[in-house]
Amino acid sequence: MHLVHSPGGTAPCTQTLTAAEAARVQRHRDQLMNALRARDRVALLSAKQQVLEAAFSPCEATGVAGVATAPSPALRRALRDLTWRMAALLLPRSPRY
Repeated sequence: MHLVHSPGGTAPCTQTLTAAEAARVQRHRDQLMNALRARDRVALLSAKQQVLEAAFSPCEATGVAGVATAPSPALRRALRDLTWRMAALLLPRSPRY
């Protein structure tokens, strides 16, 4: 059985990102790539940690009236996808490269 389909035969989740959520994921990606381009190991580790916290913290966004809200399933999916992609972002240990 394919992992995307549920046992009941229903379609996979088709929820999409809102414009604000897409911008948020893009900001995280840009921060990762800027640190990589600058060869700044500390900034890269910090950016990776921020993505991990955003992807896996239970309630990180503050909604209306200061109440914490859980991120949408689409945002979580996009952030988790970004965590897999960022796992490959490594800087060389020696300055020769």
